[in-house]
This record gives sequence, C-alpha cells and structure tokens, in this order.
Amino acid sequence: MTTVPERIIDGTIAAAGDLPPLLDRLKKAWLVSFTSPHTRAAYGTDLDQWFAFCAAHDLNPLQAARVHGDAFARWLDAGPAPTAPRTLARKLSAISSWYGYATEEGVLPANPFARVRRPKVERFQSETVGLTEDEARAMVAAADAVPGPTGPRTAAFIRLMIELGPRVSEALAATIADLGHQRGHRTLRIVGKGQKTRVRNLPPATAAAVDAYLESRAAAAGIPVAQLTGPLFATASGRALDRTDAYRLVIRVAKAAGLEAKVTPHSLRHTFATVASDRGASVKQLQHALGHASSATTDIYIHARDQLERDPSQLVAAVIG
Repeated sequence: MTTVPERIIDGTIAAAGDLPPLLDRLKKAWLVSFTSPHTRAAYGTDLDQWFAFCAAHDLNPLQAARVHGDAFARWLDAGPAPTAPRTLARKLSAISSWYGYATEEGVLPANPFARVRRPKVERFQSETVGLTEDEARAMVAAADAVPGPTGPRTAAFIRLMIELGPRVSEALAATIADLGHQRGHRTLRIVGKGQKTRVRNLPPATAAAVDAYLESRAAAAGIPVAQLTGPLFATASGRALDRTDAYRLVIRVAKAAGLEAKVTPHSLRHTFATVASDRGASVKQLQHALGHASSATTDIYIHARDQLERDPSQLVAAVIG
C-alpha cells in the first residue's frame, strides 16, 4: 500500500475527517494523483459523501458491492433537490476511480462501482445557460455601480469573467504577476486544467477596470501599484477570493442588475462563449480561449444557447399569430 505524508501541498488532502487509517491513507494517496487542487477538492467531497452514506447505513466501504452503489445513486437522485444527471455521473465516476485505485493497490479484488448504473447525459446537454447581451451589459453596469471599497474589485471581476470567460478557479488562482504586455496588448496569463497555460488579451475596458482596482488596493495599503503582489483578486486582508466569495459576489450583482434567472460564475463563462459565437468567433478560437482540451466541450456551450434560440416553437408561433 502506498504511503503519503500527513499533509499534501496545500493541506486540502489532509482534511479527511475521522476515517479509519486505511481509508484515510487510500483517500489521500488517490487524491494526490490529481494535479489540480480544485479536482482534488471536488473528488474529495464526492468520496466523503459516499463515506457518509456508508456510515449512515453501517456499511464498510471496503465491503461494498454493486448494489450499494446503485442504492447510493438512487439516494442522491431522490428528495426535494435531486442531483443533476451530469453531477451524479461525475460523483459516481469519482467514487469508481477511487475503488479502481484501491483495486490496483491490491486492497480490493475488484471495483464494486465499475458497473453501477450511471445516468445518461446527452453529449450537448448543459445545465448552464449564458446571459443575453443585454443581460451581460446590465451585469457590468450593476458591477460598475457598486459603492464603497469593494466596488473596484467587483467591477474588475465581473468584467474579466464576462469578457474573457475563464473558469472561476482560473480567475481566483490568477496573481498580479500574471498580468503582462505582449505585442502592444495587455495580457493575463491563465493556468488551466493540467497546469496548461494560455495568454489572453485583456480588452481595454477590462484592463482599465483591473487597473482601477489595483490602484485602489495599493492606495489602501499605502504603497505604489508596482509594489503590489499576491492574488489578483484579494480580500481586504490579502487573502485570495475563494469560490464562495465569487459566488456571493456574482449573486449580489445579478440581483442589483434585476436578473431573474440564477446567475453563477459559470454562467458568466457561458455568456462569454455564446456572445463570442454570436459575434463570429469560431469554435477553434473559443476552444483555445476557454482552455478546452476538446472542441466537443466547446460545442456544448454553444449548443445550450442554440436549443433555445432555434427552438421550432418560434416558427409555429409566428404562423399561429
């Protein structure tokens, strides 16, 4: 059995709870095989949910059978807020990956989750839909109007999310050192999945919003902008904004903009993709900008919009009057 240190990299793996030693070591060893801290966090949460289910039903995870995995899937799919199909498929895949790891390590003879039924997810199905151009403008206007010391940060964050479309994890991981200049353009270096980097062009309005935010931040710290270091988007104490901070920020701005639909940071990423597509960006251009390994993933973003915009119901309604 592979052994791993008690704390790995940023400490997120060490938070395994009160697991038996063998499960604790298996969880840590499996999670450290993933390079992305966000992947480790998501998969760790999925695995902890399975462990909680096992504890509630007096089941040793290392003695689980396929029927238990099927029961877990039905449990996630039941209740007042059933798990979305794509999320459910990810959770079952993550747990199966952990069991596959345990099998390869010789802890188990076979993977009990290998044949657990997973929901069918359409290739072009997406549970997130981007904003319209008017809604995107309303979001930016509402962000620009936020008063007080957090106003410049809010304006910069919303513009960057809509006009560049990064993953929220990428935006939150960006540092001031990632800002730069290339061939006369203001740029932002983004580190994506698999530590793959891409350099994006900062539009003038986004660059101006970022500059205004950094100037206000430097003034509050009593230092020149050139001496600022650390995360690009930070709290007053200097800590990098986290996912919860970003989610709450977007919700507040969407509410101020009068948007009725649920808006999340991921909605803003979809907004970038759909607006860019509408304005003539090719799938190849979007694939690079979004950091997708496959153009099939990019197609999902565009298809989600097309399902509504090109619904034949509009044709029939026009005839009926």
